[in-house]
Amino acid sequence: MTNFWLKFFATGAFISYIPTAILRNKKNSGAGLLGTFEAFVLYLFFMPKEPLYQAMTVLGVILISVYVSDKVRFKDEKKDNPKIVIDEIAGYFTATAFLPKEFLIMVLAFVLFRIFDTTKLSFIKKAENFGQNLPEKTKSKYCLNGAAVVLDDVLAGIISNLIIWVLIYLNLL
Repeated sequence: MTNFWLKFFATGAFISYIPTAILRNKKNSGAGLLGTFEAFVLYLFFMPKEPLYQAMTVLGVILISVYVSDKVRFKDEKKDNPKIVIDEIAGYFTATAFLPKEFLIMVLAFVLFRIFDTTKLSFIKKAENFGQNLPEKTKSKYCLNGAAVVLDDVLAGIISNLIIWVLIYLNLL
């Protein structure tokens, strides 16, 4: 896959370039928020209702996200470039997996996922360093740099998903 297509998928069809073009030289560009909104829209149209197909979709998005995040190259060579938003898509899909496809739940998953993705609880923060002590050849062979980019978002999605299930169980949703 060429770097053009890797960038296409990594940036959510180049959507993450929009806030970085508007808010130059800002640490938090808003690309993650926009990427999560894109995931919200993609979820509406592409997430199947059947649990088996949902599991295959979420797993497929996570695996593609790991591969793309590992292989894409930007000029600045940052490991977790803010332009990469495919990890937000994987995280949001994880946050909504197996939940009822209701608007309130989708919005709550969006809010909780953004909170956990941006605040980075200590064990989520540690996930960003997944496999970083291994030799570069091993990291490259198993896409571990990409896994480190995606894993924190997937963990934020899992936490969000579990909280929503608890709220459903308690009849608060």
